[in-house]
Amino acid sequence: MKSIKYFLAAAALSVSGFAAAGTNDVNSVVVRYADLNLDSQAGIASLHKRIRNAAESVCSPLETRILGLRKAYAECVETAVTDGIVAVGNANLTQYHAGKGRGVIVASN
Repeated sequence: MKSIKYFLAAAALSVSGFAAAGTNDVNSVVVRYADLNLDSQAGIASLHKRIRNAAESVCSPLETRILGLRKAYAECVETAVTDGIVAVGNANLTQYHAGKGRGVIVASN
């Protein structure tokens, strides 16, 4: 939807990792992307990076140097990124994420 200028990542970036960590607080980040052209690879790559940065920020309470606990942070970030991409609902972004950033075929009508 072109009318959506941003999405509230509260639902997209709140993940079960926080519940497992024993906290009821849900962090959220607003990711704005109205300035990006989602029909270009550069725009898609930029939005993907913004979503990943937001996910890392939201999941930062789980970040640790303790090897046994690092998995929770990594899972939190990956789930948050995936949920954020779903929330945007852009096929090009979804394809870019699925290809792990190796490019996107931009289709327009």
